Amino acid sequence: MLVIPIIYVKEKQAFRKEGGILRFLGKPIDVARKLKDEGYRLIHIVDLDALALLSTNLDIYDALTYFVNVQVECAPDDTLVKKLLSLKCRVVLAPSELDLSQLKERKLLVAKIPKDFKGSVNDYHDIILEDADNEIVKRFLSLKKRIIIFDKDKDKVKEEVWGIITSAF
Repeated sequence: MLVIPIIYVKEKQAFRKEGGILRFLGKPIDVARKLKDEGYRLIHIVDLDALALLSTNLDIYDALTYFVNVQVECAPDDTLVKKLLSLKCRVVLAPSELDLSQLKERKLLVAKIPKDFKGSVNDYHDIILEDADNEIVKRFLSLKKRIIIFDKDKDKVKEEVWGIITSAF
């Protein structure tokens, strides 16, 4: 199982969230290099600027994708998604009305799913379950999707998942 550290990026700086408060970590590229040196192969990034439809951190992802895999959580904006995909970032989106079916890089699309979600995830390669339990994991495994859960839910899930997102790194 893949362990995936989570960091937050805002205004070209990296943070970790502790008790709902953002704590400064440093420059995202330096933080990512350290995580890569510690053996992490994939980093989950919540881009607080991109969630506000700002593309200010794209140069950071351009540099990161040369030495580590990243998945970037952003707003469902067609232009922003296409730019991130062109940089070979995995793009994390809440399922929306955005038409993803024409994208060539669909293997880089990751859906972030709330517990009571009933819609389609056909356009997504991987699934992040926000409030995972064994029943919902089984449901999405039956769709032949790779499942990622948060470390807070790992004791509720007996099925094997592909990855766990953690803030404990």
